[in-house]
Amino acid sequence: MPRVGIAGVGGIGSNIAVHLVRSGFYDIKIVDFDKVDKSNLNRQFYFSDQIGKSKVDSLEINLKRIDPKASIEKEEKLLTKDNIEEVFADCSIVVEGFDKAHCKSMIVEAFANTSKRVISACGVAGLDIDKISVRKVFKNVTMVGDFQTDVRDKKLFSPKVFIVSSIMANLILKELGFSDDLIPSCNQY
Repeated sequence: MPRVGIAGVGGIGSNIAVHLVRSGFYDIKIVDFDKVDKSNLNRQFYFSDQIGKSKVDSLEINLKRIDPKASIEKEEKLLTKDNIEEVFADCSIVVEGFDKAHCKSMIVEAFANTSKRVISACGVAGLDIDKISVRKVFKNVTMVGDFQTDVRDKKLFSPKVFIVSSIMANLILKELGFSDDLIPSCNQY
């Protein structure tokens, strides 16, 4: 059975998880070390009563409110080059949901020459959405974004973050075998 691992459950990661569960895919591993902050609420799938709480704990609760059958494995952990391969060893698809370039590179470097499919974001800041595109950068690595607008240069807004995460989730669903012609039952995966 395929499993999707999400590295970083902020704006990109939390919203991809929502899209997957709402689409009927339930086998997800979420990994993050962070706590919910008030500044996250404009673009991440958290609520004001979750401020100060673990992101992975809060996201699990929120996803299970969408569908209690969702199988959410969570790890509250800082991902490093020394542990990332082990953490996602049981995942066939790994989602990169980090803000920092060196963390994004860590995931790509760890999995670029493996059988794992990597879906990553690059350029999600600002309000300009007309330059969002999809690029295959390695045989198994695909990136989505405008490839130029960094969080150091512009603010993060929910419309652009949601659009990029929606495109990424759509790529994942296609990789998992979802199609326009087949509406999966909740128990298919």
